[in-house]
Amino acid sequence: MSYLQIASWNIEHLGGQPRAQRKQSAYALADHIEMSGIDVIALQEIYLTPEDEELRLSPTQPVIASRATTNRRNSDLDIVCYLLEEHLDDPWAYQILQNRQAGDKSQLCAVMWNTRRVALDRVTPLDVSHSDGGDALWDRKPHLLSFTSEHKIWRRTQDGEWQQIAERRRFSLVPLHMKSNYGGVTQNRKVRAKEAATLCAALNSLAEPFDPSLILIGDTNILNNAEPAIETFIDNGLIDLNNNDSATYWSQQYNEAPFDRAFVASGRLEFRYTRQYVMRSSDLTAHDRFLSDHYMIKISVKDYVDDADPR
Repeated sequence: MSYLQIASWNIEHLGGQPRAQRKQSAYALADHIEMSGIDVIALQEIYLTPEDEELRLSPTQPVIASRATTNRRNSDLDIVCYLLEEHLDDPWAYQILQNRQAGDKSQLCAVMWNTRRVALDRVTPLDVSHSDGGDALWDRKPHLLSFTSEHKIWRRTQDGEWQQIAERRRFSLVPLHMKSNYGGVTQNRKVRAKEAATLCAALNSLAEPFDPSLILIGDTNILNNAEPAIETFIDNGLIDLNNNDSATYWSQQYNEAPFDRAFVASGRLEFRYTRQYVMRSSDLTAHDRFLSDHYMIKISVKDYVDDADPR
């Protein structure tokens, strides 16, 4: 039996400053990700760094090649992938997604994954509306990512013999980074409601079908479970796994908030035991200082479930 561990983390302007001034240490980030035991992670607030930057852990160490699947690179993620591969003996890769403005180099979403556990099949930009009644929507343009995993299961042959065979599973992932609360809580609550509506419409109108094992996960900036955006997601067959508004963000200025949430498709056996967990330090000041003002969130998905095996 197998579970996939899927996470999301807003890493607060990762790569947005010169390396000597950066808040995060790639070693601390790799440690936190390794400790979480995840297979796939959606990331927010990723910045592009120079494609030709030469990375080494020290002057005597070999050059670290980019683990990006495109030419859109973040050098901190390259180091994190290198360290994870060194520690876990599993290769990691990542892909940085485009914003609404294709030339944006900041505040980007990305996805990073253990390539031994899952494979990225395709990435589909979603045709969401970017304006409505004078409101700008989805500056961080959402994408649908299709992943596959493969593992061995036991099946009985026609002759009654048990045989171990490889089967492939699929799941669909949409990383989220919705409208922030800067500029007015009431107004931006309405903007997020519009973002949820156009995202669900875009998913429902896709020409090609996608796997119904659907996960929406990320920094929603939603302040509480009474927001209309959540009602829209629920009305479209999703379950809010942070419906009790557990805090996923902390800062000395704004205190705690339940910004980061995972939504999963209802009625799916693979999500039967899926819950949202918050990976937070008991020392919130240190967490904010060395990692991020957001906590990583994590869910698990039953990877072994199919229609013939409904455990």
